[in-house]
Amino acid sequence: MISRFVSFGGYRLEPVQKQLLQAALLEGEAALTAWEQWQSSVDIEVLDSDSYALLPQLYQNLLAHNVEDFHMARLKGIYRRNWYANQLKLKSLKGILSDLNDVGIKAIVLGDAGFCSEEGTASNQLENYRPISSFHLLVHGDRLEKTTQRLKELNWHTHDVLTQQFIQFQNDQKQSLYLQGHLFWAIPQDYTDEQVWQNATADWRLSPTDQFLDGCARMFFRQRSRQINGIADAFLLIRKSGNDFDWMRLITQAQRYQMILPVRNMLTLLHQVLQVSVPSWVLPALLQMPIAQMEWLNYQVLAGDKRSRVRAILAQGIRPLNHLETKLFGLKHRSFPGKQIFKNLLIPKKSTFE
Repeated sequence: MISRFVSFGGYRLEPVQKQLLQAALLEGEAALTAWEQWQSSVDIEVLDSDSYALLPQLYQNLLAHNVEDFHMARLKGIYRRNWYANQLKLKSLKGILSDLNDVGIKAIVLGDAGFCSEEGTASNQLENYRPISSFHLLVHGDRLEKTTQRLKELNWHTHDVLTQQFIQFQNDQKQSLYLQGHLFWAIPQDYTDEQVWQNATADWRLSPTDQFLDGCARMFFRQRSRQINGIADAFLLIRKSGNDFDWMRLITQAQRYQMILPVRNMLTLLHQVLQVSVPSWVLPALLQMPIAQMEWLNYQVLAGDKRSRVRAILAQGIRPLNHLETKLFGLKHRSFPGKQIFKNLLIPKKSTFE
């Protein structure tokens, strides 16, 4: 178990997960020692999905260290299949983005694809070899409806409406695409959105700071099942940015976006597991920052505290019928008799927590 501080909110990192991260990301003797420990502790043919997703990254690191092992042939096969699949998906994504752009819709690429770049393109994206599991796009909130309609014309079908600002699509090949109108939930929402778009890169990726913050949110607030990948992404972001990583903006935005807890937990994890060097003033600054009530409540919800969930709902001013309202809102994106009449009855509302 890692330190008590990092386990706040129910977080756990298994020893074999730690060894895999070190073998895939560290350099020199530390990486080789971790590799020996990990491969002697697991059956490489039977791994959980999160660990399996890191095998292409592991292969590249072992290759760079001239490792000769009978497992390398297996790892090379996984790496090559993953690389080929990623190139096909990136080309498909490029087509989607181009089509949206043609109708005046700008989209920022999030998630797995936000860390990868198509072969032969000039890009500052990370050398991240793990699989692209789905597409994840951010558009301006007022363009969500238009984007939804355009995706349908491209044969993406509404699969689930998670909130009024977060919609899941699938195509005929069962690929998933997630579309959202907000990235962070801090209010005022318009100002938060404006900051994200202003700092986006020229090729419509998040800035390194916002990418780091988004990764922290996904890992600690939204989908804790992908813990290992979140740590790897954060490590690669810092390593890629080097001395150019904007630590001051990171802690400033962490406070503004109500994400102090996930950021300081991530930095502690990176230091303990991967020996990442963080400027001496960063963690003390985060520790001194007051935690907003909503951030505490959201974090407690992750720990399974049902009372905190109720308090979080009340604190956000969400009416008891909001869940039903969201489900009804989802019908806007499905065909049924009398749809236009029903659609006119739904008045879009901004949510402070998407």
